[in-house]
Amino acid sequence: MRRYFFNSIQGRVILILLLFMTLSLATSWFVIRFTSQTIISSEKEEKLLTVANLLEISLGDRSYNDILVEKGAENLSRHDKIEVLHSELAHIGEAIAAQYPSLGLGYYSLELEAILTYAPDAQYNHTLGMAINEDHPGRIVMANNEAMVRTGTMVRGNIMNAMFPIARDGTVIGYAWANELASSIETQYKTTTTSILFVLLAFYLFSIGMAVVLARSSTRDISSIVQGVRLLRSDLSYTIPRAKGDLGEVVDGINAMTADILKAEEEHTARLLAEASNNAQRDFLSRMSHELRTPMNGVLGMTQLAQNAETEAQRMEYLDKIHTSATLLLRIINDILDISKIEAGKMAIETSPFRVESVMDNIRDMILPRVQEKGLALNIVSDPSVPVMAVGDSLRISQVLLNIVGNAVKFTTRGSITVFCAAQPLSETQLRLEIKVQDTGIGMDEAQQQAVFTPFTQADNSTARRFGGTGLGLSISRALVELMGGEISVESRPDQGSTFTFYVTVAPYDHTTASLDDAAVALDTRYDGLALLLVEDNEINQIIASEILSAMGFSVDMAANGQQGVERFCDGAYDVIFMDIRMPIMDGIAATEEIRRIEAERVADGKPSARIPIIAMTANVMQEDRDSTKTAGMDAHVSKPIDEDEIRRALAAVLEA
Repeated sequence: MRRYFFNSIQGRVILILLLFMTLSLATSWFVIRFTSQTIISSEKEEKLLTVANLLEISLGDRSYNDILVEKGAENLSRHDKIEVLHSELAHIGEAIAAQYPSLGLGYYSLELEAILTYAPDAQYNHTLGMAINEDHPGRIVMANNEAMVRTGTMVRGNIMNAMFPIARDGTVIGYAWANELASSIETQYKTTTTSILFVLLAFYLFSIGMAVVLARSSTRDISSIVQGVRLLRSDLSYTIPRAKGDLGEVVDGINAMTADILKAEEEHTARLLAEASNNAQRDFLSRMSHELRTPMNGVLGMTQLAQNAETEAQRMEYLDKIHTSATLLLRIINDILDISKIEAGKMAIETSPFRVESVMDNIRDMILPRVQEKGLALNIVSDPSVPVMAVGDSLRISQVLLNIVGNAVKFTTRGSITVFCAAQPLSETQLRLEIKVQDTGIGMDEAQQQAVFTPFTQADNSTARRFGGTGLGLSISRALVELMGGEISVESRPDQGSTFTFYVTVAPYDHTTASLDDAAVALDTRYDGLALLLVEDNEINQIIASEILSAMGFSVDMAANGQQGVERFCDGAYDVIFMDIRMPIMDGIAATEEIRRIEAERVADGKPSARIPIIAMTANVMQEDRDSTKTAGMDAHVSKPIDEDEIRRALAAVLEA
């Protein structure tokens, strides 16, 4: 039995263990004597560097100058700046020092050459504002600009000191440090070595007594635990199998500890995501507030000036500026609506014939005034491969192109902007339309290129402050391009301009002339002698719509809500009705349903009744809003702010039908 035991794996393990432990006991003092101090010193260095790094991280993305600007202290004297920075940063060091009471912590500014904080001992406050001496070991760190640990005589005496460079925008602005008295380290070393020696001796004696007794079960369980710990290094979700006896408690403890670690990591990740979301939301709301208020201020301010204008020329100039500001405000609102529809998966792509050259001409007409104002050259080149007409969503293609060209103008101060269009047949039913926009503007580095298509993001914070914008345009453009079966990319280098390239998939089209002639007729049609009922509760919208429709030849009657609209319909004879949706007393949906009900009753009673066309004219422009108007019985949909061409197209569609 004994022979079998010592020839077994368990027996051999026990023999090797006893031999190893005997040798370990003999050499333990030597190892402790000559290696423990090094290990403890290394651990201290790592700890001090970690704490110094924690100080640096606690600053967030702010620099010392950012703090001074936030406090309005950027123009104060050196002494006052130090006081402001000390007041702002002292609590960080005090909070961290409370967790490490034996350490000294602080911040240092290179620009001010001054110690800004020194925690936790108030006795060292006399060092605030002092520069680090030339012979101070910290000067070695400053010379290398790397996180380093040095030991020597400093403010607190003989200490081990870790310094961590604080870099912002690629420039070191100062340092965070953490230090500990050498005497404390020496005391810990002596205590540790003594404890280790006693622990080893006790473990040796205990193991000899228990090794043989627990040989078979314990070695098996220990092997299972060791294997489990190895697996835990790469997968904290692994559960070590239950062991017998005391080892079972060890296994339970390890499994519980890994579960706690996993939970802590999940909570930490969730907290970071929540903080990032909150920061992004605050930044977005702040930017939206600025972007919306700027054109709104232009509308209100120019309106007041127009009211007080002394000449007709001044009044027209102010009205032009009002129109420009209102157009910008509408563009921002449309961007917000577009990104909302994209994120909700409700963005729809239309397909209809369009002239490719017209898309390019429209972009030229819209962007040329800004180009000429900045003294830039605008070149639009179409390859012979581009067809005269294609079938696709020309509005969305124009939106993408306008976003890219608009950005090119915004970020280009001199030189030129070139738009190149080419086409490539993919099959008999598909055509790849590729557009490239090249500018000579400020350009972007690789990190900025990766972030430029992210919603609410611009190249960096200074870009938003300098050039404005919501940071939505390129994100919307990428989503639209992908919805149209294409891709968008950018190539750029700082100060050497940018090249944006995108392609979309469209269909070829052969019946060019008829389609274009029909479109032209639709926008030139007169409606003299036709009666129109406008159901609209807003007085300003009544005036605008009435003037536009009267100019087309209609005789316009007005109703202030859905109930009045139904009454006017019953009492009069109209050729078409324009119906708002949101109104008091009765909304447009209910009014339309009532009109369709009355028409159906007339037909059922044998009375002559033609189905009157009803066109929704509303600020509700989401797809579900369009669907609800169609379900209610409306025949077309035009959006507010009112566009005359859109009204003409809707009228042509419903009246011709």
